[in-house]
Amino acid sequence: MKSTTRHALSRRALLAGGAVAVGLPFLDVMRPSARAAGPVRPRRLLCYFVPNGVRGDAWFPAPDSELQLSPSLAALAPVKDRLIVFSGLANAPGMPELPGSHASGTAAFLTARKARRSEVDLHVGVSLDQRFAAANAGATPLASLQLGCEGGGSFGACDIGFACAYHRSISWSSPTTPLPKLTSPRLAFDVILAGDDPGASAAARAGRRAARRSVLDVVLADVHDLESDLGAADRVRLDAYLDGLRALERQVDAPTGLGACTAASPPGEPADFPVHVDMMTELMVLALTCDRTRAISFMLGNAASNRAFPFLGVEGGHHDLSHHAGDAAKIAGLRRVDAWQAAQFARLLRRLADTPDGDGDLLRSTVVLLGSDVGDGNSHTHHDLPVLLAGGDDLWGGGRHLVYETGTPLARLYVSILQALGLPDTRFGEDGDGPLPGLRLDA
Repeated sequence: MKSTTRHALSRRALLAGGAVAVGLPFLDVMRPSARAAGPVRPRRLLCYFVPNGVRGDAWFPAPDSELQLSPSLAALAPVKDRLIVFSGLANAPGMPELPGSHASGTAAFLTARKARRSEVDLHVGVSLDQRFAAANAGATPLASLQLGCEGGGSFGACDIGFACAYHRSISWSSPTTPLPKLTSPRLAFDVILAGDDPGASAAARAGRRAARRSVLDVVLADVHDLESDLGAADRVRLDAYLDGLRALERQVDAPTGLGACTAASPPGEPADFPVHVDMMTELMVLALTCDRTRAISFMLGNAASNRAFPFLGVEGGHHDLSHHAGDAAKIAGLRRVDAWQAAQFARLLRRLADTPDGDGDLLRSTVVLLGSDVGDGNSHTHHDLPVLLAGGDDLWGGGRHLVYETGTPLARLYVSILQALGLPDTRFGEDGDGPLPGLRLDA
């Protein structure tokens, strides 16, 4: 690391110690090579799934071209100018011929293709994130990262003849290959920083952690050498990054679950749901900051999740609330859940916006998509879907509400996203014929 003054650090510079490699955040010392070669900022994609649709009357903004946030989206006010809300988008391939809307809608969320109704013979399509990941193969240590806050296996039926894989995976590397998500913050931390195999046994992972001890302790000598070559601003930035990394490591390694006589969370999964979401948010930011991957998918919950939200003062599970049948108390509870979910998304966007990346921030270089399996959970519609797009500031202007004719294919938005990320695609899914009009300001 002593040669920093002679050779600028690369974007993927590592602090290496033993079996551990820690990617660096973007530092000013990395800029000289960028000046010589021209500004090159990696593009990134993060896809964020929320289950059960939304209560539309409190979620969708007024139909103005200038974005006026609705009550359910109020928490997004700090990043409003970097956000686009869509109305009128539909995912027709997600509509099944028979019941099973949650499985089919979730399978189609990022693939825009109809899922084969089967418990064993899976078939849907390649997902948006995996199309992007394939185009960037080899650029980062991890081709992609799949995270979530609700687990479960892929086998068996979860929705009237549909395999559980359709319920629990939104990332598909091929039409027959769902990518399982990591729900343990501890395991995700190890995979992101040390490249651990998520399929390894608990004993093997424990041995890896013991050998690793603290990631930061292993690389302190390299950090010390590096800091001597950094300017004051870079030292502050690096110290803040390492402090946050150490705090996150302590958090994910903390004991989880309850006493032996009560139901506990799975190993590595916090019993407190808001804490779990916060940790996953930090892990997504970490993975992008260190350029460990440029493609992330995240499921706040599985399809038809019936998670309870007692911390919001809401009675009943989420899926039950979504089938409110006009019950005022359930509708009020659903609106609270919608607002809370938007607040978690807002926190992610703020963290990305607060993280430097070259001459901008991570939100500027990351396209962040939020969506759901259905529009209205009470009626299982697949039109008027809740869709948000954030980041990628130089690709499209924020602070907008784009209203399209009801039934406009969601897949056309995906064509726009892929093209903005540098891919040549002109079609996506079953009905994505060309990009979405009116989105890109330079189109």
